[in-house]
Order: sequence, then structure tokens, then C-alpha cells
Amino acid sequence: MRRKTTREIEEPFLPGFEPEPENGNGKRARVESGQGGAEAEVPPELVPELELRKWHPATRYTGPWHNTIHYGNNMDTLRRMPEGTVDLILTDPPYAINYRSNRRVKQEKFKHLANDHQGDWIDRFAVEAYRVLKRNRHLYCFCRHDTYPVFIEAFKRAGFKLKRTLIWVKNNHGSGDLKGDYAPQDEWIIYAHKGRRELFGKRDSNVILGHSRLPSRKLTHSTEKPVSLLKYLIGKSTRPGELVLDPFSGSGSTMHAAIEMERAYCMIELSDQYYLTTVKRSSELQQGDMFSEHYRQA
Repeated sequence: MRRKTTREIEEPFLPGFEPEPENGNGKRARVESGQGGAEAEVPPELVPELELRKWHPATRYTGPWHNTIHYGNNMDTLRRMPEGTVDLILTDPPYAINYRSNRRVKQEKFKHLANDHQGDWIDRFAVEAYRVLKRNRHLYCFCRHDTYPVFIEAFKRAGFKLKRTLIWVKNNHGSGDLKGDYAPQDEWIIYAHKGRRELFGKRDSNVILGHSRLPSRKLTHSTEKPVSLLKYLIGKSTRPGELVLDPFSGSGSTMHAAIEMERAYCMIELSDQYYLTTVKRSSELQQGDMFSEHYRQA
């Protein structure tokens, strides 16, 4: 069996804002107000920037599932996760259709998706998803019209309450049967509750516009979703600092969206290729966001 590993991304910090010291158990000890060192001198090159920005204290996450990327079968990881751990499940699982584009190209860019030829895992996944989700929280699951009944019935049996099916209009259409079918321009998203939680912001239509499908040349995964769409869903269902779970991480788009929305993330990916892609993506995002994590535009 493939050995499972867990990678937790360390928090970046600026000079003068070092992490809290660890206690004897290897955990961060709380520093009481009034204790600790003096502020570091501000480098001259940062002075103009600081005149335009104000200090934004970063939220520290100490939970063992926060800001982590897990490699291996998601069922193994989910079973280890305590009940009521995550604040949102946002995922794009295999559709059990053995997906491959019918476009004629000299060389296939993507292989068949793992576990996309059968759906015997769907019921077990739905049960574990319900268990690890906190009470009064949401689930979003991308789906297709032809496998929608299988997914929705599994979620209902697990205890979820279906609220609505969202229709994402992708603008540029997909492939499929190029000669004998209409060009697909939509994708379905199952939106369900565990308990009940109100959406944030104004009441929007269940038809989602304005988030175009990524062009083929920019895809790092065959079914990759635009980060802007994932950010929209995260913003409707969570507060900053809450934990977003994607048990089918792919290339890490949900993680990307969570980081930009100041949410914590927990990603699980079976493919070693996409696991490494997600790890690399997280490192680049964390490095690029090191300054903005501590400062927000005034």
C-alpha cells in the first residue's frame, strides 16, 4: 500500500514578528500581554509602504487539520478526522464516467482520472463527509446531469438536506460528443446543509455567471475549476479563519481560493502527481502572500 504522509504548511512571518515559543510538549505557548520582545526596527525601504498600509494581525491556526495537504486515499484520512472538524466541504470528485476529452490532439495532456470508472465509493464518502462537517454548515459538490441522482441520493442517505442545485455557466463550452450532441456549457453543483446556516451577502441566483471555464492551455488538471468561482462559494458559506475541506484536491484550486479568502484549508489527494502539484502551489502562494498576510490595504 502507498504510504500516507501529511504536510502542514508553516506560517510565514516577518522579522520582528516571530512565532510564539513552544512549551515542553512541542506546542506553542501563549504569550501574555506585556510579555515578549520589543518591536524590530522598520527597514527604510518599508517606510513608504507602511505609510499607505495598516497592521492587520494574522489569525494563528493551531488545529492539526488546518492548512494541511494529505497524500493518499481520502477515506483513510477522513476516518482519522474527528467528528465536526471542518466548516465547509467544497469538492469536485470524479463523476464515475471514465472522463476523457474527445478532442483530437496529437498527444493527450491528461490521463484518465483515478477512480472515475466506478461509483461504489460515493455512499461511503457521503457518510464520512457528513460526519466530519460541523453542525449548521454547508457542502458543495460539483456534478453532472447524468450522475447527479447517484450523488444526491447518497448525500440524502448520509443525512444532508439538499437546498438547491446550482448551475454554473462556463461561457466557453466543453467537449463530449462533438458531432451528435449539443455543446455542454453548464456544470451542476449540489448545495446541501448539515443543519442550517444562512448564506453571507445578498441573495443570489442559483445560476452562476461571470466565471469562465479555464482555457485548455492554462489547465493543470483536466477538470480544474476557476479560482474565482471557488472563492465566490467560499465567501457565501464561511467566515474568515474557518476551515475548508476538499477531499478531491486535484491541482489545489480550492486551497488557492481558501488562501486568498483568508480561510484555512485541508486538502486530500490520491494522485502523487497532483499531490506534488498542490504542495508546490501552496509554497508559491504562501511565499507570495507573506507580506499581505500581515498588512492589509488601508
